[in-house]
Amino acid sequence: MATVSIKNTYLDMLTAIGRVDLIVEEAVRKYLIDKYVERLEKAKRKIREFAERYSCDYPDFNLRLSDERRLAKIEKEHPTWEADKAEWVYWQKELEEWKAKLEDILMKS
Repeated sequence: MATVSIKNTYLDMLTAIGRVDLIVEEAVRKYLIDKYVERLEKAKRKIREFAERYSCDYPDFNLRLSDERRLAKIEKEHPTWEADKAEWVYWQKELEEWKAKLEDILMKS
């Protein structure tokens, strides 16, 4: 277990309302949940931007790439499609990772 320093004034205030260790642990847990949700929302926003740009979700986008006619259309309309695909994959992975982390912390409650 790690040790954390807290200003004496905060320590006094926390002691007045309960067990400091439990209060701090709950505060850290809430902070982590907030940050995980922020990361999830950012990943969702980025994924939504790509879905709007290509008018489809990622699985459909991949299907379009396997069709020569559709691929030609994508290349013409979106010359940066390869970079977009790489970034889209990145955000898909980020979304899954942050979902797993959030699930983990929520299950440990």
